Amino acid sequence: MVPVPPALEGEVSYGAEEPVLDLALLLKLVGADSYWYRTFRPRLPGISRWQIDSLRELRNRVAHNDGEDPLLTTPSLAVPYLTTMEQLLRVISSDKAVTITKVRSSLQRTRRQAITTMLLGRSRWSLLFWLSAVALAGATVWLIDYAQSPRLARSSLIVGTPDRRLERYLPLERYLESRLRPAALWRALRGEKIDVRIEGAESYPEAVSHLRARRWDVLLGFSPVVSMESLDAGYQAIGRMFPNEPDYHSLLFTRKGSALRTLEDIHSETRIALGDFFSATKYYVPMSMLQGRSARITLNLPTAEIAEQVRSGRADVGAMAGSLQRFQSLNPDFAILASSAKLPASVIALSPELNDLDRNRLQHALLDAPESVRGDSVANYGPGVKPDYRIFARHVAEGKAFSACLRNREGVFNLLCQGSDRIESEVGWIDDIAPEGTHIRVNMTTADQRRRTFLITRSLLEQTAIYKVLNELKGRELRVLALQQSTSSRPIFLETPHQLEIRH
Repeated sequence: MVPVPPALEGEVSYGAEEPVLDLALLLKLVGADSYWYRTFRPRLPGISRWQIDSLRELRNRVAHNDGEDPLLTTPSLAVPYLTTMEQLLRVISSDKAVTITKVRSSLQRTRRQAITTMLLGRSRWSLLFWLSAVALAGATVWLIDYAQSPRLARSSLIVGTPDRRLERYLPLERYLESRLRPAALWRALRGEKIDVRIEGAESYPEAVSHLRARRWDVLLGFSPVVSMESLDAGYQAIGRMFPNEPDYHSLLFTRKGSALRTLEDIHSETRIALGDFFSATKYYVPMSMLQGRSARITLNLPTAEIAEQVRSGRADVGAMAGSLQRFQSLNPDFAILASSAKLPASVIALSPELNDLDRNRLQHALLDAPESVRGDSVANYGPGVKPDYRIFARHVAEGKAFSACLRNREGVFNLLCQGSDRIESEVGWIDDIAPEGTHIRVNMTTADQRRRTFLITRSLLEQTAIYKVLNELKGRELRVLALQQSTSSRPIFLETPHQLEIRH
């Protein structure tokens, strides 16, 4: 490859040594296309062409920087080049490989010693190193937690329930606040959190009003009545409440040894103890079961008081929720008079105002919550399919309609709904509403321009309508249920909140 120059007189060609090629030229020749593939690649096993090129580039940089290379200022940059040199020298069986090995080992040992000194706090850079390491570790942990956390586009979340015992849901509130993150990373970096609030309702109508206004983002239904209304308002059921409790029914019961054996034995003097006007198991379903009969009814009683009245003989029949077997085992002094069909479960549901991504992430966050958050003693919900409310909706509608037969006399309602009585529905708009003595007077015009005047107590009105002042109800649509024989009187007295439905 190198032509022999003319020898000078008295001298040996190339001097006393063998021909020595310039390093740059040698590496260039080895890496050249015409020699690499035919000659050097087969004879340099394990050596790649880019290694040869890297060494040639190193030589050129050293030559152009007066014997120094800026890339070799630290051991971490020098070691890869030394490793390549060592590998190449060993392949060609050069004794210079030992020298390179010593240099490389010395650099690596020095590097390890510097790292050890820094880790042990003996270097002037140790404090900065450890502060940076802690900051980096914290940032990494935070980013991993953020990536794995449910992220919502909204900044606040309202969890609503008709249950007044809000302390049961405080663990859920704390869990969601600790688990949820803002979807925008910059908001999360600023330390912003999702504001989670638990809200209750004073009554079922108030809860339904919030649902129709879509004020609540998450509903913990607690009641099948409120749960059914939530689905009608567009909410999406994602699970059920009380998942570990057995199937329950609405039960009408009496004392053991009572003359009452079936519903057919109930008569106008029978005393029946029921719950509040909006209870599924202690009002709606029992009223549906009692339709066509007459009795004396005491309302708005808690479950314990209903049982006590039946036990003491102040009432002949009471209403309660429960399973047949469990009721009989817990109440040996009572006998079941009648039982409804299995009632549908209450649901946990999400608002239609949530976008699809927020709804999906929130669903997983709620259903993946630990038992300490959603167990029996706290929020008490879990996964489950959407209940079928069709039969239950009929019971509720029948119970509401049958309320038109109630007549309040001295604190006891008389249920006098004969087969010949006809319940009419009047639909119109409120023209005027104002106090009148102990009642509220409501003037309404129907769609066919008939005028109607109704009187209802303020307490009953407050149970069915949400308002701050009466004038807020003017102009709203109104639906009234009343017996046909009572619509001829002026004004018409309304005895229950179910007879008057104000639509927002």
